[in-house]
Amino acid sequence: MKNKKMMIVMIVTISILLIIAVIGTVLNLTNKGIIKIAKNQNNSQQSNMTVKMEINENDVQTSGVINENSIVATVSSRSDVNRFGKHVNINPEENQSSEDYKELVEYTKLEDVKISFDMDVSKTTGLSKEDFISLVQNMKCDRTGILGKNAGWIWECCQKYNVNEIFVLGICGIESAWCSAPQHQNTHNYSSLMTGGKLISYPNDEAGFEAMIKLLGERYLTPGASFYHGATITGVGRCYCDPTSWSGKVYTCMKEVLK
Repeated sequence: MKNKKMMIVMIVTISILLIIAVIGTVLNLTNKGIIKIAKNQNNSQQSNMTVKMEINENDVQTSGVINENSIVATVSSRSDVNRFGKHVNINPEENQSSEDYKELVEYTKLEDVKISFDMDVSKTTGLSKEDFISLVQNMKCDRTGILGKNAGWIWECCQKYNVNEIFVLGICGIESAWCSAPQHQNTHNYSSLMTGGKLISYPNDEAGFEAMIKLLGERYLTPGASFYHGATITGVGRCYCDPTSWSGKVYTCMKEVLK
């Protein structure tokens, strides 16, 4: 009887051990399967990333080629066309530094600048700043040198307020005798801007020229503005001065600039 009990205990013990061994084997195999699946998924993700990187690199290489078809012309306003002539931008790719950004500007050649009595004086000449300075500094009518000294500033203001540079010089020619009249020199006011019947006094030449050009651009040459009667010499003259003779005198001075 005692031996029989011991046999039963041994059988039960062996059975439990076998069950534990089987469970351990199953768990081990299951863990290996999970690890293998995870590795496969990770490898798959890395492969996809590699493919994506290769595609992106190819895209960058393709888009990085600059040719005539990739150049985008941008014209946002009349001042862009007239300020710089033909204004073309090449937009930099995201992977390029700011130093790689290039702006191509084609200016009008000095010999190609044309004027006429009915021209649109809200359009700039298209000359580069350097060419305009050279033009003014070589004018025989600039006997005081004031226009030549301020030519760069006049050019910048004309680009800012959309006013023809030659037109500005012509006004100075008729209003202050090419900046030679003492009262105009003393007030730095070479365009006869007045208040209360007296010339407005400005602290320096730059302030005087900008006040003139800003007034022309904003009040005389902008459609709908208070003094707008068309963007021509005659249109400006209707409110600026004597409408019967002023425009002709200004145009005569403008021709002197280009001699």
